[in-house]
Amino acid sequence: MSSFQVPQFIEEKPKIIGFLTLQQFFYVAGAAILSFLSFYVFNFYLWLLTTIIAAGIAIGLAFIKINGQSLPKILLAAVGFVWQPRQFIWQRAIKETELDISQIEKIEAARKSMNLQEKIKSLALDVATGKLFSPKTKDGDDKYQVVTFLTGEKKIAKRVDY
Repeated sequence: MSSFQVPQFIEEKPKIIGFLTLQQFFYVAGAAILSFLSFYVFNFYLWLLTTIIAAGIAIGLAFIKINGQSLPKILLAAVGFVWQPRQFIWQRAIKETELDISQIEKIEAARKSMNLQEKIKSLALDVATGKLFSPKTKDGDDKYQVVTFLTGEKKIAKRVDY
């Protein structure tokens, strides 16, 4: 049994009149009729201006595509957006945290009684043991990953998933 390839994503409309689809033909024919009528109504310069504007609009509507969408479809979406504006409001959820002030007061009292060298040693010990500036949070939300640079240097970096 032989197999055949079935074409997919075909978006081509049938060509009815020459190389134009029916919709494209109506845009061009509308501009031609407008030009013909304005020739008998207006003087030469006004007819020329009307013809240039009508031809430009007709050619734009018939042939211009933006991101695969035809210009009339984009204009309809723009008019719909203007007539029905939407307001999107985003408010970040803020987690409420409780602070235990008794521990802070104890630490402040202990630090006031220390001299500068003892304060630096205490701070270095707190950082080294992870008491301060710990990479792990209580919630465990933060993810860390080892990153290897082109030079071969390895560092730990916080992973941010958007």
